[in-house]
Amino acid sequence: MDSHALHPPDLSVTIGEHGRRKWVYSDVAHGRFTRARTILYSVLVLFYVAAPWLSIAGQPFLRFDIPARRYSIIGMTFVPTDLYLLALFLLLAALGMFFFSALLGRLWCGWTCPQTVYLDGVFRRIERWIEGTPLQRRKLDNGPHDDTYWAKKLAKHTLFGAFSLFLSLSFTAYFVGPQASFGMVLGSVAGHSAALITALIIAAASYANFAWFREQFCTFLCPYARFQSVMLDDHSLIVGYDPQRGEPRGMLRPTDLASRGDCIDCKRCVQVCPTGIDIRDGLQLECISCTACIDACDTVMDRIGKPRGLVRYDSLAGIARKPRRVIRARVLLYAVVMAVLLVGFITRLSSREAVALTVARAPGLPYLAQNDGKVRNTFNLYITNTEAHSETVTVSVIGPAGVDLLVPGQPFEVGGGERINAEAFVMLPAAQIRSSETPLTFRLTQGDNLLSTQPAVFLGPIHSTAK
Repeated sequence: MDSHALHPPDLSVTIGEHGRRKWVYSDVAHGRFTRARTILYSVLVLFYVAAPWLSIAGQPFLRFDIPARRYSIIGMTFVPTDLYLLALFLLLAALGMFFFSALLGRLWCGWTCPQTVYLDGVFRRIERWIEGTPLQRRKLDNGPHDDTYWAKKLAKHTLFGAFSLFLSLSFTAYFVGPQASFGMVLGSVAGHSAALITALIIAAASYANFAWFREQFCTFLCPYARFQSVMLDDHSLIVGYDPQRGEPRGMLRPTDLASRGDCIDCKRCVQVCPTGIDIRDGLQLECISCTACIDACDTVMDRIGKPRGLVRYDSLAGIARKPRRVIRARVLLYAVVMAVLLVGFITRLSSREAVALTVARAPGLPYLAQNDGKVRNTFNLYITNTEAHSETVTVSVIGPAGVDLLVPGQPFEVGGGERINAEAFVMLPAAQIRSSETPLTFRLTQGDNLLSTQPAVFLGPIHSTAK
C-alpha cells in the first residue's frame, strides 16, 4: 500500500452528528490567486449587473423578451426561427465545458460561477464586515443571544435581503429591460405583475441560498461536482496537495526536521477553505478549485523558509511525479468537434438575413377555384427585421405567366427588432396550371434592393386542353 495514499472522508465535512448542519467559518487567504480572484469577481459582478443596461447600435446587449419571442444577444436580434443557432450554441457550450474541464479542471467553479462570485465576492464580505473574523463569528453564534447578537444579525440579514432583491431585479432586467424591472419597485407595476412576482420569488430564493444554503449548493445540488469524475482524468489540472513532499506531517520542531515532511500541520489550508474540506485528504467533490488553500500554504511556506507549491495547481499525474500529457485523445476529440461546430455556427450566423421573409401555407383548403377562372392559394408571411432601425418592405412573387399577388396592407413598416405577419393571396389562371405543384418564388424588397427570397409551391387542379 502506498504510504502517501490520500483518503477523502466518507461524509461531507459539513454534516455533523445526527445529520445536523456544521457551519463553515472560513478565513480569508492572502496571496496572488486571491488578488486575481478579487479583481475578476469585481469585473464579473459589474458585468452581471450592468449587462442589461448596455446596448449596441440601439439594440440591447442582452435581452430575452419571452412574450415577444425576441432575443437580443451581443446586439443581434434572434427570433424563434433562429432556434437552430441556439441549438448549435448550446452544443458548443456543452462541449466547451467538457474541453476546459479536461484541461483545466473546475476552473469555472472557483473563478467564474455566479454562485461563487456572489457568495465570496459579496455576501461573505458583508458578513465579515459586520460579524468579524471566523473566531468572532463562531463566538457570536455560540454565545448568548443578547442585544449585540440580534443587532449584528439584523444588520447582516437586512443587507443580505436588500442585495438579494437587487440581484433579482438585475436578473429580471434581462427579460423585461432594466427600466421596467427596477420601475416595478420604484413606481408602477402595471403590465409587469408577473415579472414582479417572479422577481420576488427569485429574491427570496437568492436570500435563502446565500444566507443559509451557501456551499451546500455546490456540494449537494450542483450536478457539475458529480460529473467531474467523468470529465477529469489524471492529466487534468486540479488544486492538489503533494503528499510525497508533505508527509509525514507534524509540528515544526528543530529536533526532528529531517524525519518530517514540509507540512507542519498548521491547518491553515483548512481554515481558508470556503467548503470546509481538508485538501490534504485528496481530490474531493466539495473542492471548487478556488485556490485559497494554495495562497494560505504558500504564505506558510514563505514564513518557514520552504519552497512554495506544497499545495498547488497540478494534475494527479504531476503530483505523483509522472509526466503530464496536455494533448490527449479526449482533448483532441473535443477540440475537433468544437472547431467544426464553431465554423458552422459562424457561417450560419454571418449568412443570416437582416430582414428575412418566411412563407408558410395557410391552414385549410389547399386551393380555391374562383368564378373568374382563376385558382387561389393563401399563404402566411412572416417578416423579421433584426436591424436596430425600421425598414419599409414590399412582397412580390415570381411564377408562371398570369400569376397575380394580393397582400393587403403593404408596403409594410417593420420596426427594429420586430416581427410582423400578413396574409398573401396568389391567383393563377387555371389554363396556366400544368402541374399539381407549380413552383413560386416570393421576393422581399426595399425599393430596388432585394432583401430575401423564399420558395413556395402553388397547388391546383391540372388544366387539360385535350377534347
